[in-house]
Amino acid sequence: MELQLSEVRHPNPVAQHNYDNLVAIDEQKSVLLNTLYLFFDTEKISKWHKKHHHSKLAFFENIVSGTPLIILEGDVGCGKTALAHTIATPLGKLIDKRVLCFETPSNIRGVGRVGEISNRITEAFTQAKSKVKGNDIGILIIDEADDLATDREQNQAHHEDRAGLNVLIKQIDSVGKEKSNLAIVLITNRLKALDPAVVRRATQIVRFDRPDKEGRKEVFKYIFSGTEITSKDIDELVRATERKDTAYSFSDLIQKVAKQALFKSIEEDKAFDKNFYLKILEKVEPSPSIK
Repeated sequence: MELQLSEVRHPNPVAQHNYDNLVAIDEQKSVLLNTLYLFFDTEKISKWHKKHHHSKLAFFENIVSGTPLIILEGDVGCGKTALAHTIATPLGKLIDKRVLCFETPSNIRGVGRVGEISNRITEAFTQAKSKVKGNDIGILIIDEADDLATDREQNQAHHEDRAGLNVLIKQIDSVGKEKSNLAIVLITNRLKALDPAVVRRATQIVRFDRPDKEGRKEVFKYIFSGTEITSKDIDELVRATERKDTAYSFSDLIQKVAKQALFKSIEEDKAFDKNFYLKILEKVEPSPSIK
């Protein structure tokens, strides 16, 4: 079974639009963008080193020789994957370079043949590194990373899984050693399930949570932008979506409730408002949380 990475070139207007529509995760956007920026804009950080420390700061080597690995972790439906797939566009604009964004396929593990998972992980990294040429930079996204990087100490860890994990670690290390213009972004709902050796290699771990009160306000301002919604209406929606146990995710509020409410308002040929939203909300429970 031949492995084929998906590939998207950035900057592009679709990614920029989707990035702009990711609301209430400004901190995560900033951290991810700045971390990637430091990975790739070596000229800027070298000038900083020379200007402020006369190129004598010993700890500086930790920046230039670090592993270009970032882990996005947190609950389901909170924007991890969406941000990973769109961050390359603002990054490309910031450093004025083309960014190639790759993603491993859902069948990265193969069909279970001996040695297959190890070979496919190696092939994924080989393909990504070979496609980043010249002045381009690349980002390799591995979603549901706990499927490949499960802690070796877990009882259910099979020999093939352990072998695959070892290869994954080796390939991550090779990117840093070879100074490839490639960053790796691992996405997981279960950080604690990842092997400590993988977590230790991460330059940055970015946490995503379900929206709190202020986050939900931002979500509702986005959803009802262009309507006659009032601050009082927004507050009512925030109260209606308050849960003592499992909170609503971004995906619940936007994809499950808002879209259905919009469809209902079109069906009834009426203006989209909070009442349609609240009516659909009564039927939608928060997605189960993954701890």
